[in-house]
Amino acid sequence: MDALISCLTVDHTHRSIAAALFVAFVGCYLAVSLVGRVRLLPLVHSWLWLILAGIVGGMTIWCTHFIAMLGYNLSLPHSFDPFMTFLSLGAAIAATTFGMLIVCSGGKTLLVEAGGLVFGLGIGLMHFIGMAGYNVPAQFVWSSDYVAASLILGAVVGLASSSAANRIHRRFNKALASALVVLAIFAVHMVSLAGLTVVPDGTIQMPGTGLQPQTMTFFAAQAAGMVMVLGLGLLMLDAKNREIVSSQLHRASAHDALTGLPNRRALIEELQRTLDETRGELPFAVGFLDIKGFKEINVVHGNAAGDHILGTIAQSLIGVLPGDAFIARAGNDEFAVLLRGYRYRQDVLKVCRRVMHEISRPIDWNGNGIEIVVHAGCALSPADGRIADELVARVDAALLRAKRGKAGELAFYDNELDHGERQMNALALDMRRALEDGEFRLFYQQQHLTEDRTIFGFEVLLRWFHRDHGLIPPDDFIPLAEKTGFISTLGEWVLREACADAVGWKQPYQVGVNVAAQQLADLHFPEKVADILRQTGLPADRLELEFTESGIVENVHRAHETFTRLKALGVKIAMDDFGTGYSSLATLQQFPFNKIKIDRSFVSGLPQDTLSAAIVRSTVIIGKSLGLRVLAEGVETEEQLEFLRREGCPRAQGYYFGKPKPRDEIEDIVNDDGVFGEPDSEMAAH
Repeated sequence: MDALISCLTVDHTHRSIAAALFVAFVGCYLAVSLVGRVRLLPLVHSWLWLILAGIVGGMTIWCTHFIAMLGYNLSLPHSFDPFMTFLSLGAAIAATTFGMLIVCSGGKTLLVEAGGLVFGLGIGLMHFIGMAGYNVPAQFVWSSDYVAASLILGAVVGLASSSAANRIHRRFNKALASALVVLAIFAVHMVSLAGLTVVPDGTIQMPGTGLQPQTMTFFAAQAAGMVMVLGLGLLMLDAKNREIVSSQLHRASAHDALTGLPNRRALIEELQRTLDETRGELPFAVGFLDIKGFKEINVVHGNAAGDHILGTIAQSLIGVLPGDAFIARAGNDEFAVLLRGYRYRQDVLKVCRRVMHEISRPIDWNGNGIEIVVHAGCALSPADGRIADELVARVDAALLRAKRGKAGELAFYDNELDHGERQMNALALDMRRALEDGEFRLFYQQQHLTEDRTIFGFEVLLRWFHRDHGLIPPDDFIPLAEKTGFISTLGEWVLREACADAVGWKQPYQVGVNVAAQQLADLHFPEKVADILRQTGLPADRLELEFTESGIVENVHRAHETFTRLKALGVKIAMDDFGTGYSSLATLQQFPFNKIKIDRSFVSGLPQDTLSAAIVRSTVIIGKSLGLRVLAEGVETEEQLEFLRREGCPRAQGYYFGKPKPRDEIEDIVNDDGVFGEPDSEMAAH
């Protein structure tokens, strides 16, 4: 210990130690930041960034060593062998890059620590190559104990730095990892030199080709400057690129991919912005246009025809409406219009009639004229509301009344006629408060293997216990949340809570969470899922996200990309309510599902209903043929379960196994120390 203290305080100048510490910490922080970005980049870009991060990290180690050596108090002439000096630089860069490659390839496995171990040993390799090029008329006598200790310390602290950077999800993890790397560099340098005895030897001739200390000081300073410029430049470039991409993603997430129009989320944001800027005093009208029979058009003429119709109507709206009108695609078959400066119904009525006349003309498709019929609902502000969600809900109420009338009906919101809808709207407005007040709770429904009835997972269900109205059925509040756009916020809360619950279970049960169509339309959804998994610590392969066919059809242009990114995280993808849509088989063919869930409507008639039995039997065969897991929902009787087992459906859920339960009532199941029914064990049965 005395030798180590002497090496630090006597054998090196204080200025060289201070300079080396500064360069080491700044360079290490830049390198840690760069390698953190490498893990988030696509493979095609990650290699270049990995090499650049390795250069920054390797040069930092090299600079730190030689800045410290330039302040090494050795009362003998000395120089630096050019070949060995720059070989040590190459060794530092190579070892750092290789260690970073292992870390970035390791995911959450022990390869993260293995990469840190390689990096720490690389520090020792660089140090001793550099010392081999230290020309001095003396013999170096190394203490094997100190050399071994320096290498072990470097490796262990390097391992710890990698673990800190990649496993501690805290604000200061980069600083901690950087400090540990600095410690590793100095541990190797100081501990090894503490065990060095320099024995002067007059017979040793100094080579004439050595780099003098003044020259080496210049090289070290240049290298330190390059580290700063390269590291900071790369991070600034990355920050700028991320800003551009974020802006593009924000725009894309707020716009409909098919028509290029703003989506429902953007509409609500625009409404709220308009209300905030004018304090609710500027008169304006909001209208929704609904295409009657749009699903039937898709079935008869195909999805391409539906896309063509939507695009044509979007262009017609842009052409016929005033230039300052805000036009959005509010849903699968709905468009929305915001008209500023309109206070009176008769003025809005004129515009709406003109618009409805324009877009109700037959649209040509492959030589056939497809008849278009639209309904419209409108509301006025400030007369009908001064809150964005409230206005949207009231336009929806007016549109619903219009759709009950004759073809081409237009309705304005009416406080008396829409009394029932108004009550529902009040609930819609109450949902935000309810979420903050903890009125929403998660319930868990068990999922079982049909062969031995072992539990292998749970589906998350949402319940609303209203402070005044008691339990509100999901069939009532989920559509309201979808209409107002609150479903995205609510869905993200459910996902976060479910992951936080599941990570605390002793048994690694799978947890299934439903995803709404509006969440699927959000380009940031995969990043939100990744953030939730990272923050909660739940392994991605324990999370199963369930999507309905209708939600996929509404967002077919984005679903491919979203599913691909979710699968890359390791998350499982399931098609919910299989068989209830128009094109379930085509959807299975297009998208990378892991599981299909047979809708309860086909299970309820088992085993007596021959049609239901045939559909279930066929679905099981399809699942096996495509390598997909199959689960039947809504099992309520022993006969239904036995039929499913006999026909080869390996998984089931329903009231037969028990009603959905709150978190505290499944504690004895999820924390049981018994045998866990791992679904992967029977994957061969699909």
